[in-house]
Amino acid sequence: MDRTEYLNTLTEQIQNKNAKKLVLEEIIAHIEDQKEAYLLDGKNEAEAEELAVKEMGNPIDTGARLNKIHRPKTDIWMLLVMVVLTLIGIIMQSIICSGFDNFTVANSYHINTILFNLTGFALMLAVYFADYRILGKYVWYIYGVYLIAAVVLPHIPPYYEYSHHWQLGQTLSILFVPLFAVLCYQFRGEKGKGIIKAIGLLFLNMLLLLLFGYYTSAAMILAFMACLITLCGAAFKGIFGGRKKLQTGLLLAFIIGVPTLFFGDVLLFNGRFLFLAEYQIRRIQVMLHPAAFASEAGYQTLLVRNQLSEASFFGGGSVGKVGELSGAWCDYVLICLTAYFGLFIALAVVLIIAAYFIRSLHISFIQSNRLGFLLGISCSSILILKTIVYVAMNFGVGLTVSIDMPFLTYGLHCTLINFLFMGMILSVYRNTNILPEYNDTPHFRLRFEKISNK
Repeated sequence: MDRTEYLNTLTEQIQNKNAKKLVLEEIIAHIEDQKEAYLLDGKNEAEAEELAVKEMGNPIDTGARLNKIHRPKTDIWMLLVMVVLTLIGIIMQSIICSGFDNFTVANSYHINTILFNLTGFALMLAVYFADYRILGKYVWYIYGVYLIAAVVLPHIPPYYEYSHHWQLGQTLSILFVPLFAVLCYQFRGEKGKGIIKAIGLLFLNMLLLLLFGYYTSAAMILAFMACLITLCGAAFKGIFGGRKKLQTGLLLAFIIGVPTLFFGDVLLFNGRFLFLAEYQIRRIQVMLHPAAFASEAGYQTLLVRNQLSEASFFGGGSVGKVGELSGAWCDYVLICLTAYFGLFIALAVVLIIAAYFIRSLHISFIQSNRLGFLLGISCSSILILKTIVYVAMNFGVGLTVSIDMPFLTYGLHCTLINFLFMGMILSVYRNTNILPEYNDTPHFRLRFEKISNK
């Protein structure tokens, strides 16, 4: 059986059309390697080819085994957890809104939250079944659309209004995270030059958002940190090439150094060097000493801590005073859940969410496809960072900021983005053994031949 017949018979056993190309590349590489070994042993071209093909085994049996490996994966556990946690969020938001005196919000809430989540699920499924490599192919066009949207949308109703403009800025900041991951992939193999390009694009994006008036500190800082984590992951994976240990160490030092300088400037110099606004400095001071600002900015933090201290283990049937705060169904769902259902249920929800994101990180790290790895890391890191900040705020130990938590909070933009990112993570997992890595550069094989001394 010659090579062509062997490969045709083998690939006929592979059901997934995307996997066929990946399997074909693997088998051809194995045949070439084995053929070169036989050539070095003194076999002629035809004999080496025949032996190399024979070495691969029965094409039907080999193809059947590879078909079991190279097929779409479905993480039923993550999908079920997603549904359960979303339902918990809807229930808690309904409970909070039922006692809120804003009738406009209360009356429109139920239809809105159902519509938001159904739309989010539809978006997640569309991304889940898509080929994520298309992002690598058209990344510069996508980046251009992103920049155009950042410039044009503020001049279109209702985004020129403050509340919508603020929400748009938060959305653009968060959406840049997976886009940055794909941009990092474009600089693969460029060593230090690629890292410098990626960092340059990161700071350029922050500068542009600031110039366009999108100053949303929490979202922008979290997006910035998620991008740095993605960059560090790319260096650790050796995507840029070169001395990956040195690259990773320097980037880790940068990741640790940025927040250290930030808090150091606030605590020692009142934000003088970072040009922080007064309200931003006050938020950090409140986080450290809320009692000193009990009658103003520290009120909410102290209210959360008091409600947490009074919460029973199995709940008391009331969302408490925090539930009366404006926007509680967005910013304080977790502490209201704690008061209503008890510490046991609240901690269980937090642990399930933590397990969900640990699983998402594991999915990212097992990817051999470098684009899949970067997308998984970027989407996981921003979702995890938002969750950490939200949980800390709801337990009275973090900054008081407007940030959403995946699954639990209300809002169209945040719901769609969270489902989009979770769809990307699940798409990466689904295609773990299916999609070959997108590459726009030619491949060259180095072939060794035995030279006779005759």
